[in-house]
Amino acid sequence: MEMEDAFRLAQSDTRFIKVRKNLLYTFGITRLPYICLSQSSGNADFIVIRRGEVTADKPQIAVPGENFSFDGFEGAGLGGETMAVVLARHISLPPSKYINKRDATVHEHGPISEAINRIVSRLENDNDVRTAVIAAPDQVWNLSVLLYAGSQVARSAPANVQEHFEHMRFQNGG
Repeated sequence: MEMEDAFRLAQSDTRFIKVRKNLLYTFGITRLPYICLSQSSGNADFIVIRRGEVTADKPQIAVPGENFSFDGFEGAGLGGETMAVVLARHISLPPSKYINKRDATVHEHGPISEAINRIVSRLENDNDVRTAVIAAPDQVWNLSVLLYAGSQVARSAPANVQEHFEHMRFQNGG
């Protein structure tokens, strides 16, 4: 699948069912645990459930020549360097290091809607406000996870910038 087609598919067919409640950390590493569900591309009677966690280093002010680092998002012909090109064309993330650590992959029989409902209910019963639930196309699930991380960065950016400037004022005695 071509890079542009993969990105369009991820953009159009990804749904964020449940997202992290808190904003990303301004000063430190943020962990974004997720559960990504996909209809199996190999067998429509099965769903693929992937658990993992994206870690994002503290955001940085964008300066010319600053590089991104993406680890663990490979798949559908997309490696770290290709990922940076995709991002530069379509979305903007602050320069940082993004690592996707995949924990487990499970295949289950049945409709994806039932699995989503079951997982969301379990997370709510456990009062888990950190773990996201993402529905994504199987062949571009990695891009869907990256889109989720990007959405959380965008949601957190105004507060992160405010906190950064407040921190700088405090350090300068003002």
